Amino acid sequence: MDQSDKKYNISNLEKKFSISHPYLKGRIDDIKNFLYPKHHLWGVEIFHKIDDLNSRLLQEFHSQHLDKFDQFISKFIFNGFSNLNRELSFILKNKKSIVYSVSGPFSLSLNIKRPKVFTWVFKQPTQPQSLFSPYHHDNLLQHSGFLCLTPNAENYFSQFAPSKFIPWAVDQDFFDGRSPKQEPKIPFFLATGKTGRDYRTLINAAYLVDSEIRIIGPSIQKPKILPSNVIWIDTSSDPPDQAIDYPTLREWYAQCTAVCIPLGGDADDTCGYTNLLEAMAMRKPVLMTQSGCLHINAETDGFGMQIKPRDIQGWALAMKHLQEDHEKALELGKRGREIVESDFTIERFNQDVIEFIKYCSN
Repeated sequence: MDQSDKKYNISNLEKKFSISHPYLKGRIDDIKNFLYPKHHLWGVEIFHKIDDLNSRLLQEFHSQHLDKFDQFISKFIFNGFSNLNRELSFILKNKKSIVYSVSGPFSLSLNIKRPKVFTWVFKQPTQPQSLFSPYHHDNLLQHSGFLCLTPNAENYFSQFAPSKFIPWAVDQDFFDGRSPKQEPKIPFFLATGKTGRDYRTLINAAYLVDSEIRIIGPSIQKPKILPSNVIWIDTSSDPPDQAIDYPTLREWYAQCTAVCIPLGGDADDTCGYTNLLEAMAMRKPVLMTQSGCLHINAETDGFGMQIKPRDIQGWALAMKHLQEDHEKALELGKRGREIVESDFTIERFNQDVIEFIKYCSN
């Protein structure tokens, strides 16, 4: 019996898992060497030791011609098609009876192969889906279970297969909440993230404050003109990120006054969740645009402040308040760390995942 059996009691579950987790490729060694946070494993270490993961990952087929063809058929022929590389990997490479998918549902390939598929889902589709979409009703019905990042997702996907809301986790050894190795020369606020961000509002608020604001975001979201107190660091649009490395990000978290998560105000989206948990783990107050579907709230749960969508004045006032009240910032940060230590551990997350899959498999 290996360590996974002992820790999560999976010896009575058929251990024939393949794993669909495209953005983990090339990151396993970084995780082992403490250069990349462990929560991005999404629980796959339950099923296999980290040293064996590469052999279990469904490696996608990638070539310049195949990628272009994939883009063409998705845009012009099979609108909303999942991902040709991923579907081919599932059909041609999966030899196992169970597939754990971090990267979402599969499409028509489930009509060719019929393993049990347990997949993560984040939100309800916002528009009607074509037959070739993984989120078409007929394709969703082919799945064995849905692991849901929000209660809203659980409510929607439960009509197709057993579904369970499982809050995410954060690597609290990596984001340890300790003081910075070096104090910053001047105080600053930190904003980082790619999806659903409203950096324009935050940048407009920067004109109203004296504090430095560091933004790590995609160049496509960068305005042509920045105020002098904003530092912009380009990142890639898709993982793996190409910006600062994670140890440096951890240091910036430790140095900053607070973490800013400006969002577009989509009440059904999970944008900012990763950023939120990392900030809480690092004992930092969170200033965040309201996100309607997350089950935690920076203001009502006592670890930060909520700002209305596109509220420039609201962002400026929130930053000024924390800049001037150091004790309040420490109090909010302490509360955030208490919450993640209680509710967002990797051990709890992994246990929830395996219990759900065991329940569905039986």
